[in-house]
Amino acid sequence: PYTREEIGRMLAICDFDYAHNARFLGSRNRAMVLTLLDTGIRLSELVGIHAADINAESGKFKVLGKGHKERTVRLGKTARKALWRYLMHRPQNKSSELWLTEEGKPLNLSGVQSMVKRLKKRAGVNGGGSVHRFRHTFALDFLRADKNVFNLQYLLGHSDLDMVRRYTAALGMEDALK
Repeated sequence: PYTREEIGRMLAICDFDYAHNARFLGSRNRAMVLTLLDTGIRLSELVGIHAADINAESGKFKVLGKGHKERTVRLGKTARKALWRYLMHRPQNKSSELWLTEEGKPLNLSGVQSMVKRLKKRAGVNGGGSVHRFRHTFALDFLRADKNVFNLQYLLGHSDLDMVRRYTAALGMEDALK
């Protein structure tokens, strides 16, 4: 998983961009990072979000996961605020997809992967992994706070507990080392 320090440095880069005349990119990238951290959704689920899918008041929205299974996830207050700021700078065009490029076209899987790779490099975040690493971060943070593997199973969209067991094992090993 990403450390709190690494996440802080990546968000600081987004804030720097926003403050230095890259308001669209800075706000979009911050909102994407916080959405990934808040929900644990997969890259394909992130790219598949449509602007109309999000309930701005509750922060809830539906994602279409593996096997075309739909589930509801929720953004916290900080991520909702970041999303709201992004929507203020998002081009108003006919595209229904939430995440857009500077040209107003839907952002695709490789575009998000490239954005995260550049963001990590600029923030001095080393190590493997990219977008999926946010999912691992979400899972371990959730287990530390909630400790309910069944809730985590639902939130991640897993059909069984096999993958969740890997997260609990990783958490146990990490806590033992501390």
